[in-house]
Amino acid sequence: MPARVTRQSEPQVAPQGWKGIPAQKLLKRCELCEWRCGVDRTAGQRGPCGLGIETRILRQYVSVTEELEVIPALRVYLGGCNFRCRFCDTAPDCLEPDRGDLPDPGTYAHELAGAVGRGVQSISVLGGEPTLHAHTLLEWAAAAPTPLPLVVNTNLYMTGEVLEVLEGVVTRYLADLKFGNDACAQRLAGVPHYSDVVRRNLTWIAGRTPLIVRHLLMPGHLECCLRPVAEWLAANLPGTRFQLYAGFVPCWQAGTVGLGRLNSREEVRAALDLLDTLDLNWRAGGNDKA
Repeated sequence: MPARVTRQSEPQVAPQGWKGIPAQKLLKRCELCEWRCGVDRTAGQRGPCGLGIETRILRQYVSVTEELEVIPALRVYLGGCNFRCRFCDTAPDCLEPDRGDLPDPGTYAHELAGAVGRGVQSISVLGGEPTLHAHTLLEWAAAAPTPLPLVVNTNLYMTGEVLEVLEGVVTRYLADLKFGNDACAQRLAGVPHYSDVVRRNLTWIAGRTPLIVRHLLMPGHLECCLRPVAEWLAANLPGTRFQLYAGFVPCWQAGTVGLGRLNSREEVRAALDLLDTLDLNWRAGGNDKA
């Protein structure tokens, strides 16, 4: 079993030599996300995410553009994703899991620890979807000479089993609550049963691991997405740290699904007015591309 968190401020790392065996078992009949495709990734079979057992790094850099709680952050981009968001700003690279460097996990864990020693506050893992690489995150944690401040940027579509094996290893979740309903999730990202899955996972994470919930305000999606997202959080997880990103920029195939423009001043103002009425610890900002 993974180590349990005794206090949120002092998360524990996986014990030396453990090497993430529970996650490896999940890969034999893959159930890392709610597609639950059942392929044997250890034998090279691939499901909707396109991943086998390897974890490749597309790129990494030190960032000061994320939330104050995590900067300066070493952002580490991993390949492979279980969503097909038409507005993705890392596509198509993140959808090609055979691209990127393939470092030795033990060596790379020491490199990450070295970055922390030089002043990085967090190792911010994103993609793609980093929880599809839960086995590698556990390997890094086990091999590092000092505890790693692993921050996971996630689309929240992981299974409960993944949350359990990562408990005590992830020090914070940056959770992208992208859609306010199943219809938008299906049309814009191609995923079913979205709302029940992400709300279940948010409820599980809250109170166990520090959490920041993010939402990208999309043009024309204030009522169908932002409102139900914010109102659900305020009603079910009051006081949640919530970050609104209003600087939407059309990327990849956004124009094919009606997202080929920026938000208007009126849409941004209406979004801020809505958040002012709710019990959320909210802030608003742009994004890297705005």
